[in-house]
Amino acid sequence: MPRRAASVRLALPVGIFLVVTLAAFRWAAPPSVASDQDPLRPHQLNSISKWLSQEAEIKTVPTQFSRSFDANKRSARESFGPKKANLTRQDLLVAIPSSSDRLALVRGSRKWRRGVPSWIITEMWSDPGKLTRQAEFEGEKLERHGEWREAWGCMKIGDVRAGVTPFLAAHLHGYDNFKWMLYGDDDTVFFIDNALDMLEGLDHNMPYFLTDHLWFPDQFDGRRGEGHRKMHPNRAAPRCLPCGYQDPFHAPNGTSAHVPTGSYRAPEGCPCNVEAVCKGADNPGFWGAECQWHKFAHPGWWYFEHGGAGAILSVGLLRSIEWAKMEKRFDVDGGVSGDSQFMAAVFEESGILPTDPGYGFYRPQMTLFDPGWRGEQTKGPEDWGVADLGNDPMGIIDRLQYSLNKGHCSKDCEDSLQHMISSHIRARYAIGDVLPDEVQNFTYTGAEEHRATVYIQHRLSTLFQEYMEKTGFQRD
Repeated sequence: MPRRAASVRLALPVGIFLVVTLAAFRWAAPPSVASDQDPLRPHQLNSISKWLSQEAEIKTVPTQFSRSFDANKRSARESFGPKKANLTRQDLLVAIPSSSDRLALVRGSRKWRRGVPSWIITEMWSDPGKLTRQAEFEGEKLERHGEWREAWGCMKIGDVRAGVTPFLAAHLHGYDNFKWMLYGDDDTVFFIDNALDMLEGLDHNMPYFLTDHLWFPDQFDGRRGEGHRKMHPNRAAPRCLPCGYQDPFHAPNGTSAHVPTGSYRAPEGCPCNVEAVCKGADNPGFWGAECQWHKFAHPGWWYFEHGGAGAILSVGLLRSIEWAKMEKRFDVDGGVSGDSQFMAAVFEESGILPTDPGYGFYRPQMTLFDPGWRGEQTKGPEDWGVADLGNDPMGIIDRLQYSLNKGHCSKDCEDSLQHMISSHIRARYAIGDVLPDEVQNFTYTGAEEHRATVYIQHRLSTLFQEYMEKTGFQRD
């Protein structure tokens, strides 16, 4: 009997060892089929270079952004290692034009801009001092309010205020107190962690006007812009890439074979001005040897950033534009849309044109500022004759939810979630995008017409924060 007990004691650890070994072997062995629907195991993760090598010879240099997924969902951050995080929320400044009847949207935006200094520019009779004190009372100590008078005769009554907002906010906040400005509408949501990651490595003293969401005629044959439908974002719109941009697909002066069809062949801009933009090699013939497009699509006239998609501006750009000139320039009663007024002012006072952040430039499925997947949209009489290829906040919510619930979504989906910079809710149409019971069950105090927009603001902010925490990419 003692002998049998000893045998059992010997056999038991041997059996456990065999079971553990077999399990480990099954875990390490590659499966015959890798499902895109199931969470991936470590052995299924390939390096990002394997994915990229399907289309290009890989250089041993990281992309401008550290996040990118290969076919099996491994991020570039895992392949290349994390970036050194030098920028913080205190290096940013949010600038938002609004009005007293849309303050519910300003309050709703606090969730995504928490920890970031902000200036909200409203009309003069809204008493900005009182609004600042109210924000402090409500716990938002980094929010400040400024004022600019209403202007009549524009497309919308707040257009001039929207155009002057970034210049006024920089002036009020002080140019030594921030490095980058996030400029968008009161129904624009910025994804701060992604924005900070994108800005790492860029020089804030360089005059940068960053966006990849530009209005431009959908055709360009040398006739003035009025003869064509306008669309945004339009990859044909002239732009630069960041100074010293690094990407395995990139080649200097727009000569890369990986520039997608229909895209402007963007050179690097150090800074991005007409001289730099016109150096782009092999752009379609209608651009002309002397960059004749500039005579027909002047910056600010069907060639400008989309205000709802937003833009990121360096302090170097804002320092280069004298506030006294802007104060006089925007003291007007008429004009075009606020975003077009802003771009015209930037170009005419500094000569600077937009810089594409770069990552989506070589990846046609990607838009960083206000991505959309619904195709062309037109929603109201003021939109007839234009094509909106962005404005899909509910699509972003669906993708975030799917990734959080399933562990991942498709490669392009994950890539977009980890690089998207902003989303435009477009408040006046938001109610049509949200199921009534979801809106009505949302705890909210404010104008009923803004309930749906504030709901979407909160959903985008909450889900994105959860996604950042789950992926481990959340910034301190």
